[in-house]
Amino acid sequence: MNARPISRILTRVTAAALRRRPTEARKYKPSIEELLGLTLYFDVVPAPAGRKVALKSNASCRILMCAPGTNQYLVFESLFERDCAIVFWAMKNVRSVEAQYGPIEWIDADGVIREHWADLRVVYDNGEVVLYSVRPADRDKRGRLKAAVKSIRNHALKYHAHRIEILTEKVVSKADIYRAREILSARRLKSSPDCERLLDLLKKKTAPVRAFELVDEFGCEGSGMIALWNLIGDGLAEHVTNDKSLTFEPVSFVRARRIN
Repeated sequence: MNARPISRILTRVTAAALRRRPTEARKYKPSIEELLGLTLYFDVVPAPAGRKVALKSNASCRILMCAPGTNQYLVFESLFERDCAIVFWAMKNVRSVEAQYGPIEWIDADGVIREHWADLRVVYDNGEVVLYSVRPADRDKRGRLKAAVKSIRNHALKYHAHRIEILTEKVVSKADIYRAREILSARRLKSSPDCERLLDLLKKKTAPVRAFELVDEFGCEGSGMIALWNLIGDGLAEHVTNDKSLTFEPVSFVRARRIN
């Protein structure tokens, strides 16, 4: 990512012009910190965003959902898109999530300038800005989305974010979505004393324990499960399993997260 000031205006460039002159990536000179191998993130001024999405469509559904703890609603074009936002909201290191970000210009194989709208724009606590295009794996058989993302990475990404990625159900599983929903629900009912008492019980265990046994020892199933989900969301407890696609259940094993 370029540390020097960059223009907010994305200049239209034809494919022929790109062949005639070196790209911005070739002109860029890394800073001393980057040469030393340090990872640096710089604040990015977002381009105008907020594509207006019709609330009715015969092709796909429309979902409105408020960001947790706010009165600002986002419009999603599919259930999976909404579910991916929920996964990000449940992460402790995520600062904000936006939907329908763009337009981002990219050039196709014929040299035609096109516009792409990222489904999600996520800002992390360390300042990193990442754009995500959310699409089921079988919905890009022609590879148009992959081509758009590749072109954006090569020519326009620095005007908008640090990274751009494609999210499919192979990346975000049903277990991830279920886990995120439970964490968000538990956060609204969080009791710090309950979390501290449950964590003390968990730390005393020398081996992983089934969730229902831990909650039973806690003394209250409802408060115990809320506290457990908060501990998992805060990274203080973890689901012990070799298969990350398994959904967390009361019979699942948990333990206090090991601090390296």
